Amino acid sequence: MRRHHHRSHRAHRAHHRRMHHRMHQSWHLVRGIHRRVVSFLVLAAAFGGIGGWALHTVHPRGPLPMIAVLAVILLMVWPLTWMATFRIARPMRELARVAHALREGELSRKDELVEGDDEVGQVADALHVMADRISTQLDDQRALMAAVSHELRSPLGRIRVLVELAREGLAPDDLHDSMQAEIDGMDALVGDLLAASRIDFEAVQPGDLVAADVARRALELAGVSEAVLTADPGVRVHADPTLLTRALRVMLDNAVRYGTRVVALRVRGDGHEVAFEVDDDGPGFREGEEEQVFEPFWRRPPEPGEAPKTGVGLGLALVRRIAEAHDGSASASNRGGGGATVCLRLPAASGGPA
Repeated sequence: MRRHHHRSHRAHRAHHRRMHHRMHQSWHLVRGIHRRVVSFLVLAAAFGGIGGWALHTVHPRGPLPMIAVLAVILLMVWPLTWMATFRIARPMRELARVAHALREGELSRKDELVEGDDEVGQVADALHVMADRISTQLDDQRALMAAVSHELRSPLGRIRVLVELAREGLAPDDLHDSMQAEIDGMDALVGDLLAASRIDFEAVQPGDLVAADVARRALELAGVSEAVLTADPGVRVHADPTLLTRALRVMLDNAVRYGTRVVALRVRGDGHEVAFEVDDDGPGFREGEEEQVFEPFWRRPPEPGEAPKTGVGLGLALVRRIAEAHDGSASASNRGGGGATVCLRLPAASGGPA
């Protein structure tokens, strides 16, 4: 209850700071434009007044000075308005030029964006941040495609070898099991990619689910006995069923990969959040690995004499992304009796326990 209150209070303060920052930016923009327009008007009036005073000095009487003053003011205001127009339009033209280059994919041109606190500078800053984000995403996608291509090529190569052996009548006795294992690995990789793409395209569709039912489905897909499940009765979670099932299956597969079996899957709720905890009987985490395991493409270095583990390094990174897409969290820790625990926390359903 206290954690939920603190989390809500922090979210409220963050929202208040964002609103205050936006109001400050809006006032700064309006004040900058107003100051620029007034400066040009004052300049025009000053030149017009000086010109009128000079004419009045030459011709102190008659209607000519008044007409001349108006004419001088008009002659001064007209070019000054064009000067103001070009002064305001020039950074906008530069901004449009660089924005067009960014649209064509020349992301390195972002460094040509003008800097400043005025309205153009703020738009340029937003474009710069957007270009940096796109560049980072493209780099991540290239790294992902390279890793995925390698991981798919390996099982496809092994399946090809098994098929050739089968054609020559030299297939091993466990031919079908071996092919099934390779297919299951590729299916899991494709499933992770599809889940990540749903988050990227903001296609998350949360609903109120019975947490124990989702856990049983994940155990079934992972091929783990339901005997390891311990669930508080009636706990409901607010989550996307497909993404939650994928996250739990990743946690279960990870426990089997780095241990020998899943020791326990616990489902607990406190009315505000639901925790899914998976225990394994592996060696646990080395110091500092509790956060590294959630980094994309990170794979644990093998122990001396140990064969490298398969996988791209997307599993637990995907679990954290799924958690954050639901305003939840993911963490990892060592168990007191040996092994590791990975925990996924998601918001409870608004109705509470069924």
